Amino acid sequence: MSRSFKFGFDVVMEKASMPRPVAVKAWSSLEKMDKGGPHKPFKYLADALCGLALIRLNPNLKCPVSRPGANAGFCDEAWQALDPHWELWQRAQDRVQSLHGKSNKVDARTCADFEKRFNGSLEHAMTPEGLDLKDLWALIDTVNDLESRKNSPLLYNFGLKFTPQFVDRLHALYSFLFHLRSIVAVDWNAHVDDATHEAVKVDSITDYVPKAEYVVNDALLYWHFKKLSQPFVAGRNSDVKVEKLLVEPLRSAFNQTSHNACCLIDQLPASFLEKMGPADLEEALYHVQMDWLLGSPAGLLFRIREELYGLQNGYDRIFWRDVEDGPKKKPFNLSLCFELRESDWRVSKAA
Repeated sequence: MSRSFKFGFDVVMEKASMPRPVAVKAWSSLEKMDKGGPHKPFKYLADALCGLALIRLNPNLKCPVSRPGANAGFCDEAWQALDPHWELWQRAQDRVQSLHGKSNKVDARTCADFEKRFNGSLEHAMTPEGLDLKDLWALIDTVNDLESRKNSPLLYNFGLKFTPQFVDRLHALYSFLFHLRSIVAVDWNAHVDDATHEAVKVDSITDYVPKAEYVVNDALLYWHFKKLSQPFVAGRNSDVKVEKLLVEPLRSAFNQTSHNACCLIDQLPASFLEKMGPADLEEALYHVQMDWLLGSPAGLLFRIREELYGLQNGYDRIFWRDVEDGPKKKPFNLSLCFELRESDWRVSKAA
């Protein structure tokens, strides 16, 4: 017999010109779900994945499906089968682990301290009903502090390594935040008059790394500059005058105008860059960006922080900057109730 479960939740919205979620609350009774008429999940499963991630994220959630013995293991199994980011993470692991072994690693003590502080802030945001999203803003400072203490940006960083339990929690949090924004986008687009100019989109790559191919071109230029300047800045025979008058100003200019490209080259081990020809390196630098974004702990944290910036400052300021005029309506709370059957995600996985 095919397993199934029903789940309902409300997205509480702030009263503002653009919709901004401030809390998510799970429905407390099956009776309410039956009365609300559970529907089939959205086309891209944003409602189902947001609900599944909430259940995985908050172990103290007081709702029928999260009680011990109720649909045991179903939520974990369904989420892993349906969330596309989890599958992309798995595919990238061999390549990411190879780069991690060659990168400047962040020491285990720093990572452990970060996990403890992050978990504390995350648990503070949890309620028996769901999550207080404003309390999640504190996680931004926690992530920023990790960068500043080690003076190592998350961008293209392969040196972070966390415990498997913590990485799993980060996945649940990102899945919840990403699909929450997707739900808001679905509602927004349902009320626009002109989809060409007013509709918003949600993208797993360009929302975080908008011009990866441009970064590759700039990175190749910076890499050639580093190689050509090497004789002037290395060893006992380095030319201090040339380094000060020529190399340093050019390096500073690269960092100001091509910051992402410089991070990409500086974070990668020299052995990785030197073993490839120009054509192979161009393709490799593009794929490295994707592997970092979709398959590394630093990339996962980077995506989470961007989503939190969206909650804190408004999605229109972080992700939807081109949207000027939208639906002429007041923001209101969203109520969603869906029924997910095992046959639904088994078929999706097979496809």
